[in-house]
Amino acid sequence: MTTRQPAEPSRLGNLLLQAGVALIKSGAGSSRVVSNLSRFAMAYGYEANIDMGTRNISISLHLENQENIFSGSRSIATLPGANFRVVSAISKLSWDVIEEDINMDMVEERLKKAKEMPMYNRYLILLLVGLAGAAFCFTFGGNATEMAITFAATFIGLYLKQELVRKKFNPFLVTYASAVVAATVIGIFWKIGVDSKLDHAFATCILFLIPGVLMINAFIDLLDGYIINGLDRGINALMHAFAIASGLATVLYIFGAR
Repeated sequence: MTTRQPAEPSRLGNLLLQAGVALIKSGAGSSRVVSNLSRFAMAYGYEANIDMGTRNISISLHLENQENIFSGSRSIATLPGANFRVVSAISKLSWDVIEEDINMDMVEERLKKAKEMPMYNRYLILLLVGLAGAAFCFTFGGNATEMAITFAATFIGLYLKQELVRKKFNPFLVTYASAVVAATVIGIFWKIGVDSKLDHAFATCILFLIPGVLMINAFIDLLDGYIINGLDRGINALMHAFAIASGLATVLYIFGAR
């Protein structure tokens, strides 16, 4: 570990808040956020007390045996998504600060670049998620026709979800609307007689909406002792599951399927 003079508390505190918000917004679990920010603080000679929720974070810095010399908090306007490129970049930066002699100017510059990291190409995501949906359909016993229809339904449903997220609609309504549209594609093909049974396609066309990151983070938070955050994420995951089920039920009612 490189020894260096303590950084200016307010400057370091604001940097930690920025990093914490970026990690939470990108889908990092509570323990990862705390460990990463603690490494940043330790590298510059401080101890950090971190109190965080799923939509807010508070940090106080202090030197050993001294009172707090910085306190600050930030709230997060939007619910967390998932961008693991950001999480990985900030995590790597926290280790680099520990192991190398990196000044604050360079840390701030690298943090800014990390926060601006884009998601993977939108159409690549649509293609790969569509193929994943078709693969799930095959795994559950679907034939080639069902696989092709599942690909189309997943592609269209995910495209709608991306558009609604970009326009900042309520996330639960986004999940409901995406489930309705994806299932409607299956219903249309069933109605026009492409195949008399599209059960496998119907069951797998909405798998892209399963809130996997939320469920995993909820379980990890509970195991790590972040009970409130774990319950918060778990309830959010259940709300998304309810939205998916409601979307499917809506389409079944519309098409009169039994």
